[in-house]
Order: sequence, then structure tokens, then C-alpha cells
Amino acid sequence: MTNQPKADVALLASKVASLRQRNSPVQSSTEAPEKGAGQPSRLRRLFWAICWLAAWCMTIGLLLVAALRVFYFDGEFVLIWLNAFTRYVYLPAYLCCAWAVWQRRWLLAVASLSVAGFHVALMAPDFLRDRRFDTQANATSPVAPDTASSTVRIFFANVAVRNTEYAAMLDEIAAADPDVIVLVEFSWPWHEAFEKSPIMAPYVYGSGLLKSHVNTVNIVSRLPLATEIQNWVRHRPVHAVDVPLGSKTLRLMGLHAPRPIEGSRFDYTAYWDELLPLLTVEQGPLVVVGDFNATEHSKVYKQVTEGRLRSAHDDRGRGYATTWPNGEYLCPPIRIDHAFVSPEIEVVRIVEGRGRGSDHKPLIVDVRLRDVPPKATFDGS
Repeated sequence: MTNQPKADVALLASKVASLRQRNSPVQSSTEAPEKGAGQPSRLRRLFWAICWLAAWCMTIGLLLVAALRVFYFDGEFVLIWLNAFTRYVYLPAYLCCAWAVWQRRWLLAVASLSVAGFHVALMAPDFLRDRRFDTQANATSPVAPDTASSTVRIFFANVAVRNTEYAAMLDEIAAADPDVIVLVEFSWPWHEAFEKSPIMAPYVYGSGLLKSHVNTVNIVSRLPLATEIQNWVRHRPVHAVDVPLGSKTLRLMGLHAPRPIEGSRFDYTAYWDELLPLLTVEQGPLVVVGDFNATEHSKVYKQVTEGRLRSAHDDRGRGYATTWPNGEYLCPPIRIDHAFVSPEIEVVRIVEGRGRGSDHKPLIVDVRLRDVPPKATFDGS
């Protein structure tokens, strides 16, 4: 019992000390930061959760686009446009993959990596040569010995109907010094400018500068032409000329395809359904140039190149080249202007011009005939 008063005093002292600590301004000041420290932490967690959700949404969206590319290739106009910009559409997958690896979100990393791998597989042919024809006729085959001209230079341009840079285009043609010129969107003001220019004086063959061919496909040549034919596909001309080269003849076709959009003026699907069979029945040395309004990632491009024809860009390993919008619109650049050649043709060179004032870069293509025996035909394999 003698220790009870001491115990009571000790208990009272401890309560007083506890009360002082609770009322101490120093303790209050230290409690405030601890109470507020949880707020930034919660914001950080919310921010990373939003990033994780956004990365998953982006990855799932790209997986859907990839699946539609495989199972419903260019089935709708919106898919045609998405596939047209293939080189850019899948780029967010790389960012998602890097973030997922950093955050150790392995399932997201695998999903986004699969999208990136699909993109690499789609883009790889743009950086590789199309060698399918090398087995039929070696790329270094000599020029056909009886041809009148070893190399034929073709200049193609969509000059743009509203473009008024006539002199710049004429100067570019003069610098290129082509044998044959193929032009589309060639309006009447363009006709007048070209007709009056001395640069066009050597181009005396072809009806390209006649009034009847304005606003269609206009072809002029300084090489004699054996035949000139203009067919119509869905109210759009497909112009063909035959250029004699010794005992052989080079057929050159020019076209301007409709855009892949809704509207009676742009019957994209019906146009290609009608034109593709016409291209596949062509035999002998053939070059097809034009504004195809389709990229190398389109179904149309695949259909054109699965037979006798190959892209001149792909033949030279320049599938990554671009021709549109040539700085005229706020769109990432793509290639919708093409030159396709048959197995009998060797592509010496293909480059893009400036096309000042137009939303398209011109194409300058050098081709020559291979000395291919008639029995060496391309079987499509």
C-alpha cells in the first residue's frame, strides 16, 4: 500500500505530459505535413492509373485495327484510310510497350509488342527490294539489242487543277528531259501554258495537248507512237500509247483513279473492280503510271502486284518514298502515285520531283527493255 501514492503520482505525470504533447505547437506543425503527404501520393497513383488505362485503350484499339487489316482488309472507306497511313497509325504501340516495360506491366507489354511486331512486318517490304522478277530475268540482263533507244525516261505528274505554277512545272520538265510526259488534272490554263512554251516543242507525238484531252489523261512524246488508245472506266479515262523500240513495242498506260470516299463521282470500288481485269490481260512490255489514290498498304496495291506487275519503287528498294500531300496539307506524307512495270521491263531509276504548287510530287522513271525470251513469262509465284 505504501507504493500506491507513488503510482498515482506517476500516472498523473504521464497524463500531463501527454496533454502537453497534444497541445504543443511543434507537434502540430509536424503533423500537418504528415497529413498532407498522402495527397500527392494519391494524385500520383491516379495519374499512373490513367496512363495504364490509356495505354491499354490504345493497344486494344490498335489490335482491333490490325485484326481488321487481316480479316476485313479495306472493307470500308475508313479502313482504307487507316491502312493508307499504316506507317504512322501503329507508332503509339512502341510508346505503350516502352511504358509497360518501365512499369513492369508485362501483359500490356506483350500486347503492345505484338502490335509493334505486326507493324514491322507490314513496313519491312518498303525497305527491301522486290526480287520476284530476278528469277525470271536477271536484273543485269543486257538491253534488247535491236531497240532503238536503250533507256526511256517517263515523267508523270498530277499538276493539280488549281495550281498556277505553270513555269515551275515546265522548268522541272526541261530539267528532267523526259522522252514521254504523262499529266493528269491538266486543266485548260495548263493546256495554254504548255502549248505556248518552247520547252514542249520537241514533243510532237501524242494527243495530250489537244483540247479534247483536257481534264483527262494527257500524254505527249518526243518518240514516235505506233498506237494511242483512250478507254473509259467508270467515267474516268485510261490512256495508253505504244512506243516502238526497234522490233519491240513498249506500252505505256496512264490513269487517275478516284479517291476512296463516298459520292457518285468517286466510285472507288467499282472503278478498281472494272480496271484490274484490264490490267491483268495486258501482255508484253508494259508500264502503268498514275495517281492511284492508293498506297502500298492498300488492297488495290496488293491486287495490282500479285500478278505480272511490280512497283518501280519496290524494284529499287524505295518503297518508303512519298508523293503526297507534298506540303500542301497538314497530313503525314504517303505515296499514292505509282509506276508499275511488267517482267520485260528493267527499272533503271525512279525518283520524285518537286511538283511546286501541286499536292503531288512528280515521278521520273527510267526504264529499258530486257532481252527476255518469249517463253520467260511471270507465273505469279
